[in-house]
Amino acid sequence: MKKSNPLKKNQTWRLVVLPVGAKKIEVKWIYKTKINELGEVDKHKARLVVKGYTQDNGIDYTEVFAPVARMDTVRMIIAFATQKGWKLYQLDVKSASLHGELKEDVFVEPPKGYEKKGSEQMVYKLQKALYELKQTPRAWFSRIESYFIKEGFKSSSNEQTLFIKKKGGKLLIMSI
Repeated sequence: MKKSNPLKKNQTWRLVVLPVGAKKIEVKWIYKTKINELGEVDKHKARLVVKGYTQDNGIDYTEVFAPVARMDTVRMIIAFATQKGWKLYQLDVKSASLHGELKEDVFVEPPKGYEKKGSEQMVYKLQKALYELKQTPRAWFSRIESYFIKEGFKSSSNEQTLFIKKKGGKLLIMSI
């Protein structure tokens, strides 16, 4: 079975010298065994997480809030689509958190398996968010929001997670 490496594929980081006065955040690997419906091992998963609890507000991050769709909104969309006889689609973005682009300079220690021989004093500067980073949810929402706006969707003035677009006589509704 071919292993995917979303950290490399998404250009999550680049190797740099830690700037004077900057701090690096420690990381750790979280391992999980996925079991199928028969109780057999389906796959082994590994997730790299930062120790976000070591981040300082105002220094390592500023904004962490990320809106989440209200259940009232989701129910309204389902009811409206049912009434109109529309098809509903649900999407799942694989490794969504890893797609969030960071505005702050965040440095992490090289995780086990990603050390570079001869570069022991260097760190990784994050270009994309990692799990457990304080600003990860906001970075992901900002990324998907900018994509929808670029594609012609309009953000609802009443529900920040609701995006609407009219195209060819059809109404497209997206909720995050």
